[in-house]
Amino acid sequence: MNKINQFIELNIDKIILVFLFLNPFLDVFTGLQTHYLNINFSISSVVRFIFMIFCIYYIFSLDTTTNKAINKKFLYLFLIYLILFSITVLRFKGFNAYFYEIKNTLNTFYFPIVLVSLYDMFNQYKIKISLKQITTIYFIYVLFIFIPDILGIGFISYYHSKLGSVGFFISANAVGNILSMLMPFIAFYLINSRKYKIINLILIIILLIVLSDMGTKVPMLSLLIVTIFYLGNYLKEWIKNKQIKKILITSIAILVVTLSSIIMIPKTSFYKNLQIHKKFLGINHYYEVFTDIKLIDHFIFSQRLTFLSNTNKNFVHSSILEKMNGIGYIEGYGTDSVSTKTIEIDYAEVFYRQGILGFILFWYMIIRTLKNIYSGLKGKKLINIEYKISYLLILLLGLFSGHIFVTPAVSIFVILIIIRAISYKKFEKSK
Repeated sequence: MNKINQFIELNIDKIILVFLFLNPFLDVFTGLQTHYLNINFSISSVVRFIFMIFCIYYIFSLDTTTNKAINKKFLYLFLIYLILFSITVLRFKGFNAYFYEIKNTLNTFYFPIVLVSLYDMFNQYKIKISLKQITTIYFIYVLFIFIPDILGIGFISYYHSKLGSVGFFISANAVGNILSMLMPFIAFYLINSRKYKIINLILIIILLIVLSDMGTKVPMLSLLIVTIFYLGNYLKEWIKNKQIKKILITSIAILVVTLSSIIMIPKTSFYKNLQIHKKFLGINHYYEVFTDIKLIDHFIFSQRLTFLSNTNKNFVHSSILEKMNGIGYIEGYGTDSVSTKTIEIDYAEVFYRQGILGFILFWYMIIRTLKNIYSGLKGKKLINIEYKISYLLILLLGLFSGHIFVTPAVSIFVILIIIRAISYKKFEKSK
């Protein structure tokens, strides 16, 4: 055991980095496996579960920080909750539904378990993940969409009516969320990188092609948010310092990009899908969406409010035991109205699926960890902006897109963003 601990301590930064770089390849493997072999068993889930076990092992065997005691209590409480949830599932659904429910519960709690563990690892071993490494991971995702698409072998984003391609990935939502929430960091790196300017320009063009061709709203809207925030921040600095030349050049660039966008956007899958959706709803102008809550639900939330309403009805009519421990991931089990459709609003997903006790346990540890970040982001330097935009996107994506906090393939990057913010407090200021 001592040799294992010694090996982990000597290589812990490499273990974390290798796991992060493995993520796009795991998702591609899952996409290929699902698309061509139609196999439900996913090696990516096994690898991510092993990493969670590694994180738990660290807390019990290697953690020397002041958080060790409360993290251990959290894991014991989670074990107690898991037993209560299991009893609830077996009582109301039986053994046949048990493994499906437990698998999804572990996926949900992956985020807080790995977060508290990595937080202590980074503090204890002074681990740092560089922006260059994050950018490399990011463009691995991008190229796994771009290359299959130009070769005509990528998978479609939607199976009904809408257009778009998602490369070798199986979920447009998940990969779109990853590309969206990491975008502020990639923009910061590419803008401030003094080397490889031609390569960076090519990568930006490839990224724009990928985002516009995926057909989903989230990445394009995230790009708009990131662009507005960065432009606003830079223009504010330049106006303050009276840097007229930069203001003039930027203004010309904005005009050129705007005119180009007017020509190019109507040719993208993103725009065509908006038109398809508008036609399906029977409206002539986009502002008509905001005249009816049903139109808002369909166009803005992709019917997530309807899914929320249906799940809420099941929750209201559930037993006290289910309200406390969660109604789980199979609704209407044993009836003609059985459904495994998720709400895709993460805040509601955790509450209804894991109940009052699970909801409190889930968010308590996250909030406790997040409170350590604020002091690291208080400065007014430009370097802070990527964290602020990314947090805004994460909060919005959790509401409008889902699959942010409850999907391990995505939540690991939420954790990375949080950990880098903590690292910024300790490392970036020393530069």
